[in-house]
Amino acid sequence: VAALERLAEADAYGSMGLDRRGAIWAIRALTDMALPLFAAADRHEPAPEIVEPPIRLAPMRPGRTVVEDYGSVGLSLRQHPVTFVREDLRRQGMVQCADLAGIADGRRVVVPGLVLVRQKPGSANGVMFITIEDETGIANLIIWPSVFERQRRLVLTASMIACHGTVQKESGVIHVVAQRLTD
Repeated sequence: VAALERLAEADAYGSMGLDRRGAIWAIRALTDMALPLFAAADRHEPAPEIVEPPIRLAPMRPGRTVVEDYGSVGLSLRQHPVTFVREDLRRQGMVQCADLAGIADGRRVVVPGLVLVRQKPGSANGVMFITIEDETGIANLIIWPSVFERQRRLVLTASMIACHGTVQKESGVIHVVAQRLTD
């Protein structure tokens, strides 16, 4: 039952006509061992007390489905999570990762995304590098030690951040030098 439940959480029963929520609901009714209290269930016909009417569950919204994908398998083959909040981000003046290529060196921007990688090489004198991703691509962030110390918890734990910083372009490489991060 545990293996079946993991498959349901990973949304593996779609080809059988079951969505994640419906499969989880059905599997949670199963058990790996017979309970003496329900010995009547071993008969060929189910006893009236264990016959339940079918339940029709409301389908999950697309955003919730993507959240569940990330929670169970760490990624989603559906839409990128940032797409669900993109309009709100745009209204707040935030740019997409792909927009950074067309933004002038030295310009201040706010770029949000999911944290993919955090790196703090020993040879970088305390500088941390973070790679974030949105629905258009990736952005590389530079976190100076002073910003890291001031926002240590957020830097180390946030799964989605917005970087308020300055675009830095050098030899075809684009970074955003962070002045402040928000979760």
